[in-house]
Amino acid sequence: MNTRAAVRHAPVPERRSERVVALVAHPDDAELMCYGTLRRAAAAGDSVTVVVVTHGANGVSVADAAAGHHLGTDERAGEVRAAWASTGVHLCFLGQPDGALTADRHLISTVEAELTRLGCTLLITHSLHTDTDHQDHQALARAAVNAATRVPSCHTVLHGEPHAPRSSFAPAVLVDITDVLDDKVNALAAHRTQAGRWYLGKEYTLHRAAQAGWRLRPAAAAEGRAFEAFETSLITLWNTAAPHLQHAATEATT
Repeated sequence: MNTRAAVRHAPVPERRSERVVALVAHPDDAELMCYGTLRRAAAAGDSVTVVVVTHGANGVSVADAAAGHHLGTDERAGEVRAAWASTGVHLCFLGQPDGALTADRHLISTVEAELTRLGCTLLITHSLHTDTDHQDHQALARAAVNAATRVPSCHTVLHGEPHAPRSSFAPAVLVDITDVLDDKVNALAAHRTQAGRWYLGKEYTLHRAAQAGWRLRPAAAAEGRAFEAFETSLITLWNTAAPHLQHAATEATT
């Protein structure tokens, strides 16, 4: 008689699709902060939407403006569409003026309405810890975390790495974007009205993707892996299986 107790395995739960929303201030911000992450999410079957809050028409240097160079309020939206063409990522443009966002009742209510409309489960937005960052980034980050507290579906909030120098950004989450790093470089190049800005260039993009790994996963960085880095103000574990997110803080170091 076989006295071995029957072993019962719990069924492996199916991965639930996320509704990922990248809420950004300007037309090139999502490509800078989280292009690879959004591509990975879309490839995993998630619904992914980029919400661009301002039209970015003021995104010209003082010298260019003095020389008579101006942008139309819909000009940079075309660059965003080109950057995300054929990726399966949805786009939404709120068309507010750039340069003067304030985390007031109007912005917070607008953000809350968009997150609710989209059924956001995973929110990506700007960092809360960047005193030297663009004022629109700072305002939108504050508005986003405020609004997200009233969106029941939103279980995780990630804050992308700023390109502002001397920030106190302290990431704990990495997403491996090695397979789409070249696509990210090309997506940033789609922003032709911003050509010449160092933070959109290939050299900086490759450097930042490597630096994120060296900071938190040096063994992977040594193998040539590239990453996007995030802080988090809310992360809900076991809510869903999300293999494309890696919580670097849980990795043992030796």
